[in-house]
Amino acid sequence: MVTVVSGTKSFDDVFEEHWHKIFCITPSRDPPKCDPSVLEYFGVLSLTDIRSPDRKLWYIYYSKQPEVDETLNRIFHKYGKKNMCEIFRKHTFSGVGLRARVKAYFYDKKWHVKGNILEAPAKTSCNSDQMLKMITDLYNEERRMLYGFLCMKHNGIRKHFY
Repeated sequence: MVTVVSGTKSFDDVFEEHWHKIFCITPSRDPPKCDPSVLEYFGVLSLTDIRSPDRKLWYIYYSKQPEVDETLNRIFHKYGKKNMCEIFRKHTFSGVGLRARVKAYFYDKKWHVKGNILEAPAKTSCNSDQMLKMITDLYNEERRMLYGFLCMKHNGIRKHFY
């Protein structure tokens, strides 16, 4: 099940491989069976303010998988569907935790953070591609922290049993 892309494995593949090694589980040929109602998704929408198009705005959201469409419809109804474009959506361990991390990161960069809206300062040349890179880096950092926590717990258990 490991996919090799241009000679390197993706983080997800390496993560899964280590799970199997840590817990001595042989990989299954069957697709994983998981309950989609417990998966949380975190996403970012690029928002265009028609009254002042030079403002750079993004809307962050999170919800469980069955509620994603309902959440997006509610956001589109509030801000207008033609004024928004989704640039990022990934499943995450905790949508609330990732949202807090993203808000803190941009608040520290002196951005205007109010509720779920992120606004770049007026003289910033930030665009959706740069925003996507920053959000992806924060998402990967969150995943690495989870991986580090699991490795730490495994090493602690291994000391007691081996």
